[in-house]
Amino acid sequence: MSLQHLTIRPQSSPGSSASERGFVMIEMMLAVGIVGTAMLAVVLAFSTASKKAEFIDDAATAQWVATSQMELVRVATYVTTPGTYTSVAAPAGFVVSNTTSAVAGGDSNIQLVTVTVTESGTTVFETSTLKVNR
Repeated sequence: MSLQHLTIRPQSSPGSSASERGFVMIEMMLAVGIVGTAMLAVVLAFSTASKKAEFIDDAATAQWVATSQMELVRVATYVTTPGTYTSVAAPAGFVVSNTTSAVAGGDSNIQLVTVTVTESGTTVFETSTLKVNR
C-alpha cells in the first residue's frame, strides 16, 4: 500500500473573496452616505428653526414697539395733519416712525395715524388707527 498525498484546501469563508470584500465596502459606503444625509438634514432643521425664531422675535419686538407708539399717540395732544407725534424709544436696530393723514370724506378733526417699525431699512410691522380732536 502506498500513501497517497492528500491536500486539503480550506474552503473560502464568507467575506474572504475579493468580490465579497468589495460588496462589504459598498455597503459601508452606502451606510455612511445615509447617516451623513440624515445628519445634514438635522443640522439644516436646526438652522432653519434658529432663523425662524429670530424672525418671530423681531416681529414680536416690532409689534410691541408699535403698540407702545399707539398708546403714546392716544394720550398725546392732537397734532394737525400732516404732522407727526413724538416717537417712543425703540430697541437697538429698530426705528419707529408715525405719520398723520386726513381721512377721505371725513372732517378735519379726524386723522389717520400710521405707525411703521423698521429694522435695517426693512418694514417689520405697520399699523394704523384713527385719532379724533376732542
